[in-house]
Order: sequence, then structure tokens, then C-alpha cells
Amino acid sequence: MPTYDPLDLDGAPMPELAELLASKDPTERADAACAIGDRLRTRELAALDAPLRERLAALLSDAVPGVRLEAAITLAEAHDPRATEVLVVALGSRALRLDATRALGAGGDTRGVPPLRALMGRWLLPWADRLQAAAALCALGDPSGAAYLRSRLSSRRQHERAAAVHFLGEARHPDARPLLEAILADLTHPLRDVAARALGLLGDPGARPALEAARAHADDELRVDIDGALAALARVHAPPPVRA
Repeated sequence: MPTYDPLDLDGAPMPELAELLASKDPTERADAACAIGDRLRTRELAALDAPLRERLAALLSDAVPGVRLEAAITLAEAHDPRATEVLVVALGSRALRLDATRALGAGGDTRGVPPLRALMGRWLLPWADRLQAAAALCALGDPSGAAYLRSRLSSRRQHERAAAVHFLGEARHPDARPLLEAILADLTHPLRDVAARALGLLGDPGARPALEAARAHADDELRVDIDGALAALARVHAPPPVRA
């Protein structure tokens, strides 16, 4: 019998997740692929072994679109270029677009650049979709994405400004550290908490002094975000996680 709640696979052992990839239930296949991808994102897993990678790759041709997408997202986290085609197709779906866009940025395959550029330039695209496309392009080293992210730091929309600050760290913007440190050091800036979290996402140990300096004058809520960022930076030099 499973030792975890079937509706919550966070605690499922890896062998059982691997078995669920072959389940007759498409929801279980999709959820298992998603759970594996989450462990890659959080660095609980360093990489996928060859058999597990091939099981996921087999799902790229699954009859159910949601299963294909979850498998592709997880393979993108593992930098497997076989995910790219499925993710590019998913850009055409409003419901799937944001997840597919982020995964293309995470995957590192520069074949994603042209469709992401086309998406970012689409007329009447919602601002959140455009910003996510810019972040993915930035993560892939495309300067147009990096320039757009920086321009949105002065957006009139508060939510867009906050998202742009977040994406500076997640997308590893080339100027992320000085931009984020400047926000964090500005005692009047309303997005200091977002900047602190983004520095944790950036993973640059050189940001530690700025975080520690800000912590000395932070309120309780901001201190929690700074402590989370410092913990994230500590994990950069932690022993490599388990390989599965």
C-alpha cells in the first residue's frame, strides 16, 4: 500500500513516483511527473537517472495534453531538449501558456527563443504573459528579455513591478544583483521583501553582505524573507542532493 496520500505526492518515495508515471490514470501520471519536477526545482534531486528520464520522455507522446505538458516541464527542469517541442506547442494555449513559458526558460534550449520573442511581441497579450516571456528569454540569454524586465521595474502597475523584481532573480538577469541590492537598501522602497526573496533565487553568494546589512534594520516580516534568502544562498554550497 502507498505510504502517502494519493492526492498529495510530496512525500512519495521516488520508486513509487516512477511507477505512477505508467499508471492507467492520466491524473496520476501528470501528478507524478509534476512531483518529480518540483523536486528538481527545489534541488531535492540533483538530476534524473537515465531510466527515469526515459519514462518521462515516453510521456511526451501521451494521449492526454496535461500529461504531455507535465512531463515536458519536468524534462525542461532536467535540461532535456526533448521537452522543447511540446512546450512550444503549449504556448498556443491560454491555459497552459504561463507554465510552458517558464519551463522554456528553465530548459536552456535556445530553440525556444524565436517562439518566445513572437509571444512577447503579440498584440494585446496580457502583461503577466508578456513579462513571463521576457523572463524566459532573459534566462536563455536573450537581451530583449533582459531589457524588457528592467523596463518594467518602473511600471505603473504595482503587481507588474513586483513580478519584474522577482524575475530579475529567477531569470538570472545580468544586472540582477546590483538592481536588487539597491531596492533592498532603499528603506522607502515598497518591494524590499520581493527583492530579498529574489536575491535568494538568484543564488549569488556575493549578495550575502547586502542581505545581512538589511537584516540589521528589518522588521519581523522582512527579516523572515531575508533569512529565507540567506538560507537559499547557503544551499548553493551545500553537498549535492540525492540523484534519482
